[in-house]
This record gives sequence, structure tokens and C-alpha cells, in this order.
Amino acid sequence: MKPLNCRAIVLTFAVFALAVSSVFAQTPASAPAPVEISTVKFRPVSGGWFEAEVEVQAKPGPVPTANRNFVNRVKVTLNLGIFSVKAPQGATVPDTYYRASAEAVGIETTGRTSFRFYLPPEIVKRDQVSGPQRFYLVELSVGGQALPLTKDSVPSSFTSAAFVEGFRSKVSGEASANDGILLPQYLTPFANGGTNTPTFIRVESAR
Repeated sequence: MKPLNCRAIVLTFAVFALAVSSVFAQTPASAPAPVEISTVKFRPVSGGWFEAEVEVQAKPGPVPTANRNFVNRVKVTLNLGIFSVKAPQGATVPDTYYRASAEAVGIETTGRTSFRFYLPPEIVKRDQVSGPQRFYLVELSVGGQALPLTKDSVPSSFTSAAFVEGFRSKVSGEASANDGILLPQYLTPFANGGTNTPTFIRVESAR
């Protein structure tokens, strides 16, 4: 087999990059996404809880108005898969799925905004949850309209459309059994903690 020349190597990597980028839907150049995911971080916190922080960045609207520097009703949904104590030895995909959402009244386009979610101490201790997580999917919506997924919506290991959709399907089918376990920040002891936290729409408090 002949070695690849420089031109062939460049072409090979270009085709690979195109294949990976096609996994995720892209918004048209004329209509950039109003909100983008900046970072997704996981860490243990005080009291034995486990925190997932999703930082987002809002973009100024295309038309100069009084509200151009705000994006209203931004909703973040975190889908998370973990290996429970019942997971088979050597399992390569999670066996337990969690899902939680939080919707902000609005976020400013200056700086980043943090949406935080928490697993309670009992789950953290039981399943030895710690460190960065390898199975998650973050979904965004604005004003009730879902935004397309991007490469920042999932870990870098999710490199195929089939894997992304398979994970989403598992969450859709199984996470409801654990509803109320993964909690948005405002339903935890950390309700008033952290920085860059928005004001959330609280349906249950309006009843």
C-alpha cells in the first residue's frame, strides 16, 4: 500500500471532519442560534450532593430594539446517564437515566449564565458518582421552540448520529422512572448559591 501524500492526508481529515459535524443540525448562517452552550461541568459539592453546571451564552438579537440584549424564556434540559450499583460488571453504557429542566425568565447577552442541576447524596453515595460524566445530552429551547443540537450538546465521545439518537431514546423511555431525583438548583439547598444564576420560572409556586 502506497503511503498517503500530504494532499491525500488533508483530504482524509476534511472528509472525517465533515462526517462528524453532520451528526448535529446546524442553524442557517442567516439565523444564528440565540443561545449557545459554553461549557458543561460536573463536580461533587458540599453535603454529598453532585452538581452539573451548564453555562450558556445568549446572543444579541438581529434587530436593534429595547430587548435586543435579552433572550426570553430560555430552557435548559439535562439528560444524564450513569452506571448504578446494579450495572453489570464491565458495562459500557449506562443503566440508569435522569432528566431535569429549568427555564429562566430571561438571560442577558452580556456574560454567561449558569443552569445548575443536582443529584442527591443518597444517589451519589450509592452509585459512587464522581468526576466528569461521559454520558449526557443538553437540550435548549427559547420561547418554547427547541434549538438544534450542536457538538457542545454532548460529550466529544458522541461522534455518531446513531449514538446520539440512541442515548436520547433511552432517556425518553427510562428517565421518567427517576423523575424528581435530578433536581434544578431552585429545588435544592443550593437555591441561593453560585454566581450568574438566572431567575427561574416557578410554575409550582404560582398555584
